[in-house]
Amino acid sequence: MNVKHFLCTWTVAISAISVVAVLVLHFFILNAHNNESLGLNAACEKQELAQYGLTTRSCKKSVDLSLVLSGGVEKNAIPAISNPKFVAYERSTIPNNARGILININNTQRFYPYNILVLHEIINDNINDTYYAVTFCPLCDSGIVMNRRVADEILEFRVSGLLYQSNLLMYDTKTESLWSQARQKAVVGPYTDTKLDILPFQLLEFSEVKQNYPNGVVLSTDTGYYGEDSYQSTPYAGYLTNPDTLFPVSVRDNRFPAKELFYIIPFNQYSLAVQYSTLQQGSKTYTVKGKQITITRDNGEISATHNNTTYPGYFELWFSWVAHHQENGVVLNEQNE
Repeated sequence: MNVKHFLCTWTVAISAISVVAVLVLHFFILNAHNNESLGLNAACEKQELAQYGLTTRSCKKSVDLSLVLSGGVEKNAIPAISNPKFVAYERSTIPNNARGILININNTQRFYPYNILVLHEIINDNINDTYYAVTFCPLCDSGIVMNRRVADEILEFRVSGLLYQSNLLMYDTKTESLWSQARQKAVVGPYTDTKLDILPFQLLEFSEVKQNYPNGVVLSTDTGYYGEDSYQSTPYAGYLTNPDTLFPVSVRDNRFPAKELFYIIPFNQYSLAVQYSTLQQGSKTYTVKGKQITITRDNGEISATHNNTTYPGYFELWFSWVAHHQENGVVLNEQNE
């Protein structure tokens, strides 16, 4: 090997090493930046929730931790479902009058009965590339479907066993941040103040689903956790007719009964609430801060539109909505019509 060839070979090798070194350095800088933005840096070690079996780092939070209470069960004692099974309607033993959440994405219809959700509270599912969490808090009778995709991550949610304002606190398996179902955002941990998008769904009885969506499927009672008989009734029998809550809330508002069911619509920076019982067949238009929003009920299904844009909604008891939306809540009634 002559000197010229030797020097050329070493120049190429050094250049290659330099490129690799730059890439490695870039990776560590980018990873450090991402970790810092999520509060994962080593300096953030507060783990005030460790007593509940959670590794949630509480350096970042948007709620008073003294109001975060144990629901009387441990982390994961209420088992969330991932990779759920579905069956044809005729193979299900769920009662016809069972309420539940109907998802309709790309002409694929799936029904998630409250009879099953009451014992699991969270179902991680997807239809093609739409990843979502079907959530139900029996204490607030709140059914909400949320997109699990956050930036480039697809999160998986489970039940923490904790409550905030008597409402379900979920946690993600990546950082164990706590997410408020009622607020659809993280309230403690690295993801604090990160919002989850609400996805459209309908609250229907099983009989309505079978009639309106004959080609759909229903969540199977073969969950791998409980026997089929466990899903025929609810452990919260009588709860909705009792005016008292099982756990304390910091805000009380007597304009409506505490357990009156409301349809909730996130609309711009506001949270709109309308009594579910007042939503009759047809449409009503309300004026909210100078903007008109039309709520339509057609064959049991509800939609809310503004300027031809549909705003997905969800369902929640009055006491829970009031406690979580003191700053941006607007009640829709005859004064807005």
